[in-house]
Amino acid sequence: MVMAKEVQRMNQPLFGDSSVSKAVKELLYRIQDSNPLSQSIYQQAATFFTGEEQLAIDALQQQKADLQRRIDDASKGARVKLEKRLTDTQNELKEKLRQQEDNRLGRIRQLKQTAKHILEAVTGDSTQETQQLSARMLGTIQLLSPTHGKNIAAVNQRHKHLYKAVLALRLLDQLLADQLIKNRYVFSKCADNTGNLFRAQVQLPLIMACLLQDIGLQHPEVKLILYGEDGSQDPYRILQGLEREQLLQICFAQSQRYVQEGLGLDTYVGNSKAERDVFVAIEDENQSFILHLLKSAIKPEDGIGNLLKIPQVYTSVVLPSKQMYQYEHLPKVSALLKAGAEKGWYPQAIVESLLKITGYFPQGFGITYIPKDSDKRDLDRYEYAIVNGLYPPEPEAPICRQVTRNLTFNSFGINLVISAENNLYFSTAQQKLEKVSEERLKEILSKLVSNFEERTSTDLIPKCWYPDEYFSYQKNQNLWNRTDTIRN
Repeated sequence: MVMAKEVQRMNQPLFGDSSVSKAVKELLYRIQDSNPLSQSIYQQAATFFTGEEQLAIDALQQQKADLQRRIDDASKGARVKLEKRLTDTQNELKEKLRQQEDNRLGRIRQLKQTAKHILEAVTGDSTQETQQLSARMLGTIQLLSPTHGKNIAAVNQRHKHLYKAVLALRLLDQLLADQLIKNRYVFSKCADNTGNLFRAQVQLPLIMACLLQDIGLQHPEVKLILYGEDGSQDPYRILQGLEREQLLQICFAQSQRYVQEGLGLDTYVGNSKAERDVFVAIEDENQSFILHLLKSAIKPEDGIGNLLKIPQVYTSVVLPSKQMYQYEHLPKVSALLKAGAEKGWYPQAIVESLLKITGYFPQGFGITYIPKDSDKRDLDRYEYAIVNGLYPPEPEAPICRQVTRNLTFNSFGINLVISAENNLYFSTAQQKLEKVSEERLKEILSKLVSNFEERTSTDLIPKCWYPDEYFSYQKNQNLWNRTDTIRN
């Protein structure tokens, strides 16, 4: 009996994170953590926006000026005491200014280091490896994001920044390939054969701009709009009219201010004047490029601001930070972008470039599909898969990892390109299973869900499935270790 229990325990999947999931979580925490005591990029901005540091400096400067005036009018005896107080105030002010500069340098250096880690995490030795690493990052973020419960909006809000940055990098690659980039600055950095300037002065500033686009939301005036004067408002509600306009204006202005004042330019460490001059020039150009990206993202037309705008729209749909959440609607992001292009809101060519990368189904989305037998005939059941590849052969035919086979979960599935006619997200595939008996469909469902008795209201022909619980087991997180793909 003891042996049987031990074997049962060993066969049970264990919750936990793979090394990749841990690394992605670490990046997410470094960008924005729910813990207000953390030193994440967004918490540092929140601290800066309180203005407490500058208020203390302003008070000391005022105190210094007052003491200097009093010394001029003081008697000889009183002057000695006032001069002692002035010296102490000057020393305290000097220390406060030093600490303010250290804090500023700490913020810009943490942001730069985080951007470097993101770029390294999604850059391989070949185009194929870069695409695979990017798919893994995007899919992992999606699968780490909840699909039910009260915290969907809050978690998605924190996860958006990293997702948008990775998507923007791949969109930049595609726009260059499609010859849709007209920006002279970007072209000048692409001319460097080593790729060093492109990485240092285009890719890294682009990542930083993506991380900073919503940093103004940490400003107290924005939080007042979101939470209300008494703090009782739902910050993830849909804002209307004047409230929304005020929030966007404040966020934009404060994001710009944070780039210039909260971060500023990094300082050179070394003794070479030539190196210092190059360093300062690069820092200045990078800051100017970040500010240009942020400004042009408001009304990008067909310009460089679309590197932020289009990924921002995409991310707002696949990681929505509003309370109205329906997982099965995530693939509608492609239709939303297309409709926006038809109305003139987004450039059609850039939307098409993005959909070349993503297809219609977001990374990490749970696909239900009808498998085929060895003779390519449809079987009388459906199986589960997870979208795990970018650049699908057709936008409606996602590249997926097979998760179940013969209605049994496994961690060693193959990669499949799932056609629209066998993807249950589409009515054509659903109609095929309508011929299958209700008893058979219930039998299939009973094998694929752990709480069948509680799932009587579940669609017997589901358009999709929710893979976040499956992904919570460490052994199921290696969905990107294969490059070979077959068609279903």
